[in-house]
Amino acid sequence: MNLLGTAAKHVLNASLRAVRAIFVTFIIVAILVAAITEGVGAYLTRSFPPTGATHLAAAALAIAFGYAAAVTVFVEEMLRAMIKAIELLVEESEKLATAAAHEAEKLAAAAAHEAGVAGHAVVGDSQALGRGAAGLAGSIISGLTHEAQSVEHGVASLIPGHNNPNN
Repeated sequence: MNLLGTAAKHVLNASLRAVRAIFVTFIIVAILVAAITEGVGAYLTRSFPPTGATHLAAAALAIAFGYAAAVTVFVEEMLRAMIKAIELLVEESEKLATAAAHEAEKLAAAAAHEAGVAGHAVVGDSQALGRGAAGLAGSIISGLTHEAQSVEHGVASLIPGHNNPNN
């Protein structure tokens, strides 16, 4: 909302400046054109004061040229206001982009740290699980070997002529 308020303030200030400039420009240009037209009319008719037609032509030209100059000034002032508003928008966008980039860098660093911590925990857990699985496998193989030897001795004792220390 702050950006919108600032932009609106600049546009309103430019509008007020444009209205003042329009009136001042209109009056100055109208007076100059009327004076020049009256002077040229007096010179061409060789009569002072100039005729009524010269006054009418001077008034028409003064209004037309004054209006044209005033509209030109108005357009110029409005363009300046729009350019200023766009510059404010660009400036604010750059500030927001910079803030977003800094925030993204912070988040990326935090995510990398969390990934490192989680990866370390996973590696530790998998090592513990691997040791447990290796111990379990070793126990099973040792038990199976012992049972196989027991079965072998049991079968061997039943075979006549087999070297059996218990017989």
